[in-house]
Amino acid sequence: MDKLERLLKAIDAIVKDEGDELKEELLECPALAATLNAIEEYETKVAALLREQKRHFVNGFKTAVVKDDVLDGDTLAVLFKKLVQSDEFAEKMAEYTGTFLSMTTEEFVNEIMENIDEDITFELLSDFVLDWITEWSVELGNIMKLTTHSELEAALQVVIENGEGIDKAVSRIKDLPEFNRTRARTTAITEVLRANSVAAHEAYIQSPAVTQKIWKHSGAKKNKPRESHVALNGVTIGLDEHFNVSGYKALYPRDSKLPASESVNCHCVLGPGIDSAILSLSKEEKLKLRDQAIKEYNEKWAKSKQ
Repeated sequence: MDKLERLLKAIDAIVKDEGDELKEELLECPALAATLNAIEEYETKVAALLREQKRHFVNGFKTAVVKDDVLDGDTLAVLFKKLVQSDEFAEKMAEYTGTFLSMTTEEFVNEIMENIDEDITFELLSDFVLDWITEWSVELGNIMKLTTHSELEAALQVVIENGEGIDKAVSRIKDLPEFNRTRARTTAITEVLRANSVAAHEAYIQSPAVTQKIWKHSGAKKNKPRESHVALNGVTIGLDEHFNVSGYKALYPRDSKLPASESVNCHCVLGPGIDSAILSLSKEEKLKLRDQAIKEYNEKWAKSKQ
């Protein structure tokens, strides 16, 4: 067995271990299999977009500056500004994420609703979720782009301070963690689980038998659990109420209104509080309740935007 084959097998083993560990941590996650598959799919695409973004800056520096030149501040500032302006990462990330979240969220909602009550199947997403997909896709792309640009600027400032040349600048760009697979993995886990929470909340709104929602803490073995999330374990509230997460209001785990400190690497899930008496109603009665709930939810959302 040659070195490359051994390396590939070692990488496969690491990926499998990480996948198995994540699955174990998310056992109570609704639509678990679909969620894990979505994480792998989204991670692969995000990693590709980050590699493309890295090539944009690396190639930009390589082709614009003679390799032996020391990079003075003015030259670097002009070049960096040009490359930042032509960086299309945010737009590409938003476009892909919007399409991905639309399909994934619908898949999650459909499966979650089927598991609650076979009489009440998924038909359409609420206006709240449709708006969230559109707005969050753009915001996520911009957040990731700005974070990368900030770290690039800091790295290039070091190049200037040390009087380094283009080769060193390119090397520093390549080594930035903002372009690596770990960032893609973390982003994929956080965003797919965020979509899962949105979908769970949507499914519970559309399922007449669900009258409450439950925060379920799922701590990671490799990360110290957030005390505030542990304290929320088992907390049950009304569907339109907010959880208190370290002083922030959240409809569900990883609500996009929460800061990154309360969302990234959070594996908590949202569970349903079911009224068995409603489950025993006729299909026609439950469909009327569902339609009314969606109508009121859309009206409430429209009013909140006025």
